[in-house]
Amino acid sequence: MKSVIKIILVLSIFFGYMSCSNKDKQSLKQIDYSEIIEDYLESKVIKPTIVFGTRIDHTYRYEFQLLEHKLSWKPLKKGIEITIDGYKISTSDKVTLNPVWGSGRDSVKFSNTLSEVHIFEEDSLIGFITTNAPCSGLGCGVNYQIIYDLKTKKESYFGKFRTGFEFNLYHFNTDNRPDYLSTTFRGRNEQSIDTTKYVMYSQTDKGYFEQFKSNEQDKFWFTHIYSEFHQDLNNEKFKESWIERICD
Repeated sequence: MKSVIKIILVLSIFFGYMSCSNKDKQSLKQIDYSEIIEDYLESKVIKPTIVFGTRIDHTYRYEFQLLEHKLSWKPLKKGIEITIDGYKISTSDKVTLNPVWGSGRDSVKFSNTLSEVHIFEEDSLIGFITTNAPCSGLGCGVNYQIIYDLKTKKESYFGKFRTGFEFNLYHFNTDNRPDYLSTTFRGRNEQSIDTTKYVMYSQTDKGYFEQFKSNEQDKFWFTHIYSEFHQDLNNEKFKESWIERICD
């Protein structure tokens, strides 16, 4: 009986090892952690009520109505001004909550264009994506994301660099509060290896978002290390200190 239990335990460890290790000699397939991350996030995402792109047929719309909300925007000398149901917010003096590239937070005034609007009616939240247009060089990989609480009129600012232009909110735990996943691009080394760190933020009672923490842990995060354009899966690595196991 003991030998049977021992065999079962060994097999469990073996198959768990196969699911997340790219060093398994029994399998020719390396692990693509980008797929694991994508599948995990898709299972947690909050679907927006409506998504609106401000550019239609190569022309930007500066005034529009979505559901019962009247919105407009205009570029400023630095940044942009967005008006939501008569309430105005300006990005000219705002900085991101998260480090965007390396260790530094970024100034949101770099962007001059409102690109997309995402309304989450059930959560009374609006998400905005702002970019710099026309762009050149590294600036084409940057976008800023604003979360606006319709009830409290609080704003939260985040930035992304080389980590996509999608705006998403999530439910990562059971507290029914919307969560945001920030990304920080840690740079590309001489071997063309990229590192992206993901950190969880959650909405507070006052309406703004802050870094999520618990009594046991001050920060919840995971890190993905990968080759440029994911060309060599042998360089893929994944580290996590998260609220649950993403990769068993």
